[in-house]
Amino acid sequence: MLRALVIAVVALLALFSWREDLPDVEIRLAERTTQAGRIFGGYPLGQGFTCEHDGLHALDVALAPIGGAALPLELELRRGAADGEVVRRASVAAEALPASDGWARFEFEPIEDSGGERFFFALSASDRTGHSPWLRFRGVPYVVRPWGDRALEGSVIEGELLPAPPRPRTDLHHGDLHTLAFAMNYMHPEAGAAKLELFDAQSGEVLRTASIGPGLPCDTGWVFFRFETLADTRWRALRFRVELPTGASLIGNAEGPSIVAYHGGSKVPEDVLGATCAGAELPQRDLVFRAWSSDSRSALLGRLAERGGERILWAAIAWFLAIVVAARLLGRPVEERE
Repeated sequence: MLRALVIAVVALLALFSWREDLPDVEIRLAERTTQAGRIFGGYPLGQGFTCEHDGLHALDVALAPIGGAALPLELELRRGAADGEVVRRASVAAEALPASDGWARFEFEPIEDSGGERFFFALSASDRTGHSPWLRFRGVPYVVRPWGDRALEGSVIEGELLPAPPRPRTDLHHGDLHTLAFAMNYMHPEAGAAKLELFDAQSGEVLRTASIGPGLPCDTGWVFFRFETLADTRWRALRFRVELPTGASLIGNAEGPSIVAYHGGSKVPEDVLGATCAGAELPQRDLVFRAWSSDSRSALLGRLAERGGERILWAAIAWFLAIVVAARLLGRPVEERE
């Protein structure tokens, strides 16, 4: 039994040793394919969240360099709402931004009463940045055509989503299609709205329409056309038509524009409040970020209890009993084990 207790103590010490890797709130993106694009001056990109614990003191935002000069980034943190009271400001110098896909950390004086409070942060720069935040749309993504190698000419772009050859694979593998994301080369925030029409490939019937903007800039990023869910899209042939405002253009390749299709739902925790642009809500999407509050041992145990509930207790009991059995087996002479 003594051996088991020693092993249990060592395991608990190991548990506490990784407390720094347990953020208060975190948005992940397993395959980082949908960047928001450069941040425009005057159009900060942000995110809302509810902080679990007191002591909020840092935010990490996932960024990718997409070309051009790096610029310092400013973070503004507001309490309660996207236009609420400014409670903290932080910045990251241009030379401290990630040289490849990585995290930029914004640190500030701890907010002692942050537990249970809603916060909204926003990233801004003096001009269009050389870095892009990563953006996760809520749904099951399927890359129809990856990021292309050219800007597509024309204010109207048409194409097909095919169920069979000549493409080597189908374009729509799932039902419940609700969003098509297109790679945008450039769209000025004051240029007007971009519009999408989705047709049945055989009858030509208009099945869905959607629009984005004005007031939503994009430079070297993805734009998301969300529409009412279309249930029967598995292996279905569809046609699309995108109308762009003056000066806007899409990214694609010889087959057409780069597209990501989103199907079904994506559950997010209640403490995730969604992305914003210049204070306006961006429905169904979130920046990839992490929020850090208290890193004390008691906070760690509290988070484990809150997130695991009763299962944590039963798992701990099973874990300890397994250690006892393993310790007894390892303590037996070799001939007895045989």
